[in-house]
Amino acid sequence: MEVFYTASYSGKEKYQKYYDLVLKTLEACEVEIISPEKGNYLGILTKAELTRFKDPKLRHYEAIRKGILWADSAVFEISNEDFQLGHEATLALQSKKHVLCLSVNEDFSEKIKNRYFHAAKYNQFNIEEVIEHFVKKVKGEVLDVRFNMFLSQRQIAYLEASAQKRGINKSEYLRMLIDEDRRGE
Repeated sequence: MEVFYTASYSGKEKYQKYYDLVLKTLEACEVEIISPEKGNYLGILTKAELTRFKDPKLRHYEAIRKGILWADSAVFEISNEDFQLGHEATLALQSKKHVLCLSVNEDFSEKIKNRYFHAAKYNQFNIEEVIEHFVKKVKGEVLDVRFNMFLSQRQIAYLEASAQKRGINKSEYLRMLIDEDRRGE
């Protein structure tokens, strides 16, 4: 599983030990990580992109954007609340990536409701459990199996209309029905 991990640059002085704790815990889960914290995130850019984005700030942003798209999920250490981190988390959510926002100050899961959004208030004693739970959940939901089926014209019309009412595509609608059914188990 591929994970994009980032944290607030402006919070480094105050929170670096927590950033390192999250990274160390992610690495122990044996996932592939791209992160500004590891210094490997610029490697996702092609030579052409490195040439095109001469400004280091634009290059940094493009590498983060591509890293989020590359990953199966994203982890954000948000103890130092930051507009850019919020924007990056939204990019991941819009791309239907599972997002884990971790803070030593607050659990944002009560404020933001989205199928792909997860959050926790953590410390050195519970971080392993929080991250392991997230990784296990995401590994079980990575869309890596293709399934084809035949439907009647009536069924496909119903599927299209129902998905359209909810503002989602047909595949998302079917996944939603399955998830809702499984909650009753």
